[in-house]
Amino acid sequence: MGFFKRLFKKKKHQDTTKTNKETKQEDQTKKVSKTSTSNSEDNKTRKYHVSMNNDKKSEHYKSWRVRLESSNKTIKYFDTQKEAISYAETLAKQVNSSVVIHKMDGNIRKQDYK
Repeated sequence: MGFFKRLFKKKKHQDTTKTNKETKQEDQTKKVSKTSTSNSEDNKTRKYHVSMNNDKKSEHYKSWRVRLESSNKTIKYFDTQKEAISYAETLAKQVNSSVVIHKMDGNIRKQDYK
């Protein structure tokens, strides 16, 4: 009987060890998925800004532009503010975000516009 008891205990210990390894793998998977989710959430919270280009050196001086929040790069230029707003709305809907519309002087006209 002593032999079978030892064999049973050893087998039970191996099963527990497998469970611990599986648990560690699941925890790592959860960490990775949380990280990827938070990155995508960060992208969703970034708003699109419609503003006038006041850079006199630019070939698009006095054109309306669409930019992503906290970015210096303009996505696209437009002749009218209405066209720029329409384009920004389309982009914002794709990523469940919103649009910030600026006046000609740079002050905010509308915020969280959807």
